[in-house]
Amino acid sequence: MLTRPETAGTITFAEDRARAAFGRLALPANATFILAVSGGGDSVALMHMARRHFADHRPDVRLLAATIDHGLRAESASEVRHVAQTCETLGIEHFTLRWDADRPATGVQTAARQARYALLTELAAQHQSAMVLTGHTEDDRAETVAMRAARAPDGRGLAGIDDATLSARCVWFVRPLLHVGRRDLRHWLTANGLSWIDDPSNDDRRFERVRVRADLARDPLKRDALLATAAQQRERRHRDAFEGAACLDDRAIWQMTGDGSRFTPAGMPPPALTAAMASELAWTGRLPRIADAARAERALAFCRTAPNGAALTIGGCRLHKYGGAVTIAPEPRNRRAAGERCFETLLTSADWPLAEALARLHDGPPFPPPPFTKS
Repeated sequence: MLTRPETAGTITFAEDRARAAFGRLALPANATFILAVSGGGDSVALMHMARRHFADHRPDVRLLAATIDHGLRAESASEVRHVAQTCETLGIEHFTLRWDADRPATGVQTAARQARYALLTELAAQHQSAMVLTGHTEDDRAETVAMRAARAPDGRGLAGIDDATLSARCVWFVRPLLHVGRRDLRHWLTANGLSWIDDPSNDDRRFERVRVRADLARDPLKRDALLATAAQQRERRHRDAFEGAACLDDRAIWQMTGDGSRFTPAGMPPPALTAAMASELAWTGRLPRIADAARAERALAFCRTAPNGAALTIGGCRLHKYGGAVTIAPEPRNRRAAGERCFETLLTSADWPLAEALARLHDGPPFPPPPFTKS
């Protein structure tokens, strides 16, 4: 249903945050990018804020909008039409993308997320756009950290949603509203007389995120603590990625071999070595995600302490030590395609330094840099 709350007022906080995020984007002249608009409050706010900002500051930028019809609810078709009509009034060309694949028996939300990446990446490529903007908020980040913390009390996942993710090596998915709360966006919409659509699945407690969202709504202090944890973890993750990339770039430590690398144990700081080894295992082992720290540290312990002639199979890789160095190659039974490795499918901007260092190490093509200015 369409929602227009009664409360109103001039709310500048959300728009100021969004404008600052838009201003960080590194956009070439006459750039085109895609706005992912579901019709919900977050994405509707994104669309209106982006249109206003770029009309004022970068009129050469071309905005397109896309809505994905997952076909999971009877109302979805009419909701897509409503978004299309809104875009027409704003002068934004709109595309409807349909998820026509068979639905899995379980993990529907995960499958739908993967479909969104694929459909939006294809649309962006068709229009020579290197960027898709999505309406993820500060609350989405807190919810993600809460769900990941329930599975593991520590680790990379506690950084939450990253500012941007590279899809298929060609299109950056950017989240300009990650420092704005969901409530702030709805206040801004109300103050500007703008309506949005409430998706009933957002109240379906069968989904973990819905349950977590309700829990955090009841406990704002917990939400704030999760966001503080995420900020600390992101800082740590960025630092480890840059130090790990420097380690991978040191040819006294890492050298390319035919289908892997040769590692000479060195006295680098442990976080740098762990980040470098975790990413090398993911690259050579063709893993769908970067190796966890425990696996990387086990590999490093082998490199340091194993006798010459010893071998270890880990992370889809075969490690073999001789002459004090360790070769890292795909394990003989590893049948994963190179294109399936995590950096080739989805690469977060936090991990970009590692991926770029791996590309240099393995003499591969570079990854497009995150689309942000230096400032």
